[in-house]
Amino acid sequence: MTWPRLSGLWRFRRVGTLRATCLTLAVAADACGGMSDGAQPADTSGTFDFAQRIGWIHGSCIAIKNAALASGTPVALVITGEPQQVRQARIAERTTSPEKCQALMPGRSAGNAKPGMFFYSLDAPAISATDMGIGIVKPPANPGVMNGRAQVDLDRDGIKEVFSSCATTEGIKFAVWAGKAYQGEPRWSGYYYLDYETKPSCP
Repeated sequence: MTWPRLSGLWRFRRVGTLRATCLTLAVAADACGGMSDGAQPADTSGTFDFAQRIGWIHGSCIAIKNAALASGTPVALVITGEPQQVRQARIAERTTSPEKCQALMPGRSAGNAKPGMFFYSLDAPAISATDMGIGIVKPPANPGVMNGRAQVDLDRDGIKEVFSSCATTEGIKFAVWAGKAYQGEPRWSGYYYLDYETKPSCP
């Protein structure tokens, strides 16, 4: 008669202990999950930072408004010739050297090295010294080329971005557009001062 009562009490304590343990584990899991989500946020639509992750290039150098790009960071390059081409590169190092960056040559430097603009040399073996275009840091997908034009959906909104370049009287205007070039406002734009006269070609 005594043993059943003890057995029932033991079962009660065991169930209570299991419930308390499960509750503790659930709370801990929620807490750990919250910290994990905070440390590694999901890459959702609309999170692509155009200002920080796009710059213009000349040869193996990129000019961009981002002071914290690490060596080895991947960069997709859209060469804005006719037809456009896509190449792959990686960040080599931040630089202020005109030998590594033609945009910093005497005469050009004052027009290009403005506050907030940073220059990086690129590890880009497939790029020539005369190539110009747009660099995309850590693109969510690699651009593809269709009918001679590069395109990629950078912010995952279902509309592919396209790329353009045109000449002003003394430089090159680069831009990224949603859907079609020169329609509406660009998602990103940049200007490369060349320090010599060129024939304007911008619409």
